[in-house]
Amino acid sequence: MTTLSGTRPSGVQIAPWVPADEILAASSVLSSGFSTIWVPDQMLARNSHVLMSAIAAGRHVGVASGVTIPLSRNPIDIAAAMATIAELVAPGYAVQMGVGTGGSLVTSMFTRRSVLTLLRESIGLIRRLWAGEIVLLRDYPSLSERLGWRDDAIARLSFPLTRDIPILMAIGGPKSRALAEDLADGLICTSTYPAVSYAALEAGDHETVRDVVALARRRAAAGRPFRLLYGLNCCVSNDGAAAREFGRRQAAIVAGNPVLWPDLERAGFDMESAAMVRAALRGGRPLPEAAQYVSDDLLDGLIVSGTPEACAARLETLAGLIHSIGFDDFYIGSPLGPDIAEASRLLVDKVLPAVWPQELGR
Repeated sequence: MTTLSGTRPSGVQIAPWVPADEILAASSVLSSGFSTIWVPDQMLARNSHVLMSAIAAGRHVGVASGVTIPLSRNPIDIAAAMATIAELVAPGYAVQMGVGTGGSLVTSMFTRRSVLTLLRESIGLIRRLWAGEIVLLRDYPSLSERLGWRDDAIARLSFPLTRDIPILMAIGGPKSRALAEDLADGLICTSTYPAVSYAALEAGDHETVRDVVALARRRAAAGRPFRLLYGLNCCVSNDGAAAREFGRRQAAIVAGNPVLWPDLERAGFDMESAAMVRAALRGGRPLPEAAQYVSDDLLDGLIVSGTPEACAARLETLAGLIHSIGFDDFYIGSPLGPDIAEASRLLVDKVLPAVWPQELGR
């Protein structure tokens, strides 16, 4: 295998699907190979801010929300939580905040009325609070209506932000990307977003990627640096079949969301499989059962899965492709594996050394 140089992932994402003590144990292992632990903010799962605080308190790795959904949270609480976490992270490690409009769970619980307006207001309010400003909450009318703020209410953090926290937006459609260009410090693309998925990239459909690279170049030309981050979603186990079965669950979340179907179809995915997943979910079948309808084509187009050797071989090819297209940073994304302890050790001991041996220990 030809190994890569200069493109090693800086971070790894741990989904809040297992008990908190298992997440902390996994983060301790993963910190020997990665500099940042990303924790997604998923409603009704374990709280991402609590987990990030506990990980940060270990003083051995940086943390990032990957991603927080302001649509389902009070942005004042987000600002205070992230500023508190920043005090716990040891010097030399990063604190980052990913934000997005939410996936299928959010849309099943909330109306999507003026989603981008709410996200714009949330980012603006959080930045002003971090800057130590006294903020008139009526300056944010959509948030005020949604959260019931008084017309004369003001807000100000009672403690200072101790370090910069970049805000990175999860990729979405053209309007979402325009908002990211205007307000964010970077953009997060993941292999589970069909327009920039493994299948799309390997098929040569780079239109969306070219758009985000052009966005970053425009920002750089204006003297406003803009990071492009790619999440390489992965599921690994010594039992390759078990890894693939577990990976199908996350693929089913994507396949079952009809909003993503146009991009799935354009990238050449198995749409018959996607329709079967959608029908199972709408019929009340639990996710593990619906995931049985995820075809190999659909799985492999969204998630790298299998044994450490199989994952390393595929990640090598994909990371090189993504780096050549214009992304400047990566993280290994969830679900990681059916056994989080095993997956963490395999990533550090087998996958990283196989693909990025020159950069271990940095």
